[in-house]
Amino acid sequence: MFGLVGRSISSIVEVIRGLSTVFKHTFREPITLGFPEEMPELPATFRGRLALAVNPQNGEHLCISCLQCERVCPDKCIQITSHKSPETNKPELIEFKIDHGLCMFCGLCTEVCPTNCIINTNDFEMSDYTRESLVYDIRKLTLTQDESAHYYSKKELPPPKPKPPKPAAKPAAAAAKPGEEKPGVKPEVKPAAKPEGAEAKPADKPIAKPEAETKPEATEAKPTVAAAKSETAEAKPATEAKTETAEATKSAEAEVGAEKTDEQKKESASAKTLIDVEKPSVSADKAAASAASDAEKEKLAAGLQHLMSFSAAEGKAEEPKAETEQKAPAEEPAIPSELKTTEVPDELKPSSSDSASAEPEKKEGEQ
Repeated sequence: MFGLVGRSISSIVEVIRGLSTVFKHTFREPITLGFPEEMPELPATFRGRLALAVNPQNGEHLCISCLQCERVCPDKCIQITSHKSPETNKPELIEFKIDHGLCMFCGLCTEVCPTNCIINTNDFEMSDYTRESLVYDIRKLTLTQDESAHYYSKKELPPPKPKPPKPAAKPAAAAAKPGEEKPGVKPEVKPAAKPEGAEAKPADKPIAKPEAETKPEATEAKPTVAAAKSETAEAKPATEAKTETAEATKSAEAEVGAEKTDEQKKESASAKTLIDVEKPSVSADKAAASAASDAEKEKLAAGLQHLMSFSAAEGKAEEPKAETEQKAPAEEPAIPSELKTTEVPDELKPSSSDSASAEPEKKEGEQ
């Protein structure tokens, strides 16, 4: 009884609580929005579509191609293409792609970015008809300067540091551009034009001095030519002596070669005679070996014939024995002496009447 009363009281209390919430909201303004005409105000921590921010001050791209977002992505939906700059010797961004069809909006890429370049925007309307259209390249991902300033202020991000300026080009390279000169060729520097008249005369005097200085050099060159001629004259006897010695050595070598050829001829003749002497002995040895082999063959043939005749004789001797054994009659079995001496009892002897009756039966059977 008490249990029923307690249940009824608790149910009444719950009904009163529900009606109280209904009465409260009847006097309030509605909080529903007419989406999509009215957009909701999303918090700063909302993780929507990914985008690449630029510097709000100068519009410079903030990505430094460190590839940290690509490494940390669990879905591997980020793809970055970069190259090493020859001027700064640092990586430069070429292409940046994000596949929002694979992204799960975890926000790990935004946390590891050192320059706060990649951020989550408040855009959540990304529905499309194909999967390929969900792959955003660097043009779709990059925000404008005003949008970047809006998200930086809303998310309370620190202002980005400007990138260091690129090093200036070398003066040599800059001077080579207008003239388009080949590498390795130094440009000719023309002297400035000087005024005519009296100032031109002193310039002519130093030019005449080198001509005067060249004369002693020419005079000094003459003795050197004479000295060279004397050296060549002295060198001639030495060359003649060398030629004589070379001819003598050639003649001596020719004589030695002739002696060697004579000795070789003699040796070849003696070798031929030895070969001719050895040939008959070799032929005799071959004939003896062939005769011995023929004798052995004859012996083997005679032995085989003897064995064949012996086996044939044995076969003929065995055949008559078998025939005699087949023709010999079978011997009668031996009867013991006791049976021969015993007399037949009278009961077993045939009577005269039996013999008389047996004779007509035999005759009938014969007929």
